[in-house]
Amino acid sequence: MKKTCMWMSVAFVLLLISGCMGTKQQTEGNQQAGKEEKGQVQAKETKQTHQIEVAEIDKQNWIQQKEPVALPILMYHSISSGNSLRVPMSEFAAHMKWLKDNDYVTLSPEDAYQVLMTNSTPSEKCVLITFDDGYTDNYIKAFPILKQYGMKATIFMIEQSIGRLHHLTDAQMDDMMAHGISIESHTIHHLELNRLSQKQQEEELKGSKAFFDQRFSQQTIMVSYPVGRYNEDTLKLAKEAGYEMAVTTEPGHAKKEQGMMSLHRLRISPGLSPESFGRLVEGD
Repeated sequence: MKKTCMWMSVAFVLLLISGCMGTKQQTEGNQQAGKEEKGQVQAKETKQTHQIEVAEIDKQNWIQQKEPVALPILMYHSISSGNSLRVPMSEFAAHMKWLKDNDYVTLSPEDAYQVLMTNSTPSEKCVLITFDDGYTDNYIKAFPILKQYGMKATIFMIEQSIGRLHHLTDAQMDDMMAHGISIESHTIHHLELNRLSQKQQEEELKGSKAFFDQRFSQQTIMVSYPVGRYNEDTLKLAKEAGYEMAVTTEPGHAKKEQGMMSLHRLRISPGLSPESFGRLVEGD
């Protein structure tokens, strides 16, 4: 009888110890989960704090300029490294920071058109940021930086490249457009227009405009000529297709006197320091 009581006492003690340990583990687990959840919330709040909403430009109170406007239109391609068309993410971030620190207002294609046609600006310092070809890294690497600074930009997308390897998907473009990024035409197949017949050029220019108009329920007003190649037929056909302006790869600031269908751009090459970038943008 004594042995039975003793064993019952031992079992009871062990049961109490087991229960306490289980409660402790559950409490510690709940505390850890709480910490993780709190950390996630804090991280989310921090991320939101550092993101600036893209501001709408007041189109009424613009500054009428006395001299013809020379608009810097920046030309990027891939945000990566490897050749002269690829700008590393760190350099792109430094360029955007320079623009922000120096009070530049970023424009949409519609804003840029108004600037050049009316010779007026929403700010003393304006810039149009463009990307040719629509690479995936424009979304993965450039887009977060643009959102961080609340900047607008324009991507010239090749119709037939949508969703293909290393190029933007429909979902990515939709996300970007919801945050101040414009999608404009880089033709259907990215062919050198000056090598095509008039009929082929017309198909590339009209066809891509119709596609982007329908896809994004917009009026696509801008086209970038593939590889910067064009001829006199191209200028005429681009206008007839319904574009309001077009950009080339000819170097320099964009001016109305160049012709709205043959605007110049500033090629941004890898290795450009913020200081050199600033001198290029300001035309020094």
